[in-house]
Amino acid sequence: MHPEFLHIYGPISIQWYGLMIFIGILVFTYAILKDPQRSKLISNDQFFDLMALGILIGIVGGRLLFVLTNRGDINSFYEAIAIWDGGFSILGSILGIIGVLPIYLRKKGIRIFELLDFFAIYAPLLQSISRIGCFFAGCCYGCPTNLLWGVKCSGFCNLEKGHYLHPTQLYSALLLFIIYILLRYWVRNTVKKPGQLTMLYLILESVERFIVDFWRGDREFLAKTGFLGTLSIHQCIAMGICGAALIILCWIKVRAQQKDEFI
Repeated sequence: MHPEFLHIYGPISIQWYGLMIFIGILVFTYAILKDPQRSKLISNDQFFDLMALGILIGIVGGRLLFVLTNRGDINSFYEAIAIWDGGFSILGSILGIIGVLPIYLRKKGIRIFELLDFFAIYAPLLQSISRIGCFFAGCCYGCPTNLLWGVKCSGFCNLEKGHYLHPTQLYSALLLFIIYILLRYWVRNTVKKPGQLTMLYLILESVERFIVDFWRGDREFLAKTGFLGTLSIHQCIAMGICGAALIILCWIKVRAQQKDEFI
């Protein structure tokens, strides 16, 4: 783990964290533009406007949830906004985007669920690439392990140098890439109703975060004892997202059945 990709001059450098997010956005954008279904849903100009808004919301939401769940480690306003030093919550980005983009799409007269389904296919690919940046930055690090694939902490993981940690960032990157493959090459061809693919993405993403969090070394808890003392804040948020997505998924299925019966 080494956060700096290229030192330019003095305090100016390119960080792995920002670089991998940038690469992830480029790959996401390229994949979206190359998909023939995109032109049926949104124009080029609308897409780039939406991308700019989505990136802004994702950054603000992701950083805000990170700061809220790591308040004990934030000692100044600079540290709160220093996203270039690492520290980001994917769940915060998802909550922000899911909460704001539908309002924007409705105002623009764009079909909401169809477009969200389309973006949900490629979102895990963007997240997977970004998680590699977390690995180099040293954020989202794992707890100590004696397993052969443990990675040595370089001293910026709130631990002393020499500890071997679970590479939880790479666990997430691998699982998110698998989710992308499932959505892109299987789920996309099986679901038929608008909104189903988005809900399945949210369920799979929540399950991924819930599982990997057991090996995270930077967990924050809602309580010190009891049931909530075993689950991190992010696991509780993931459970909430998963539960809400399951309810909406069932609602979509029931509504579709009622329409078919009526017809």
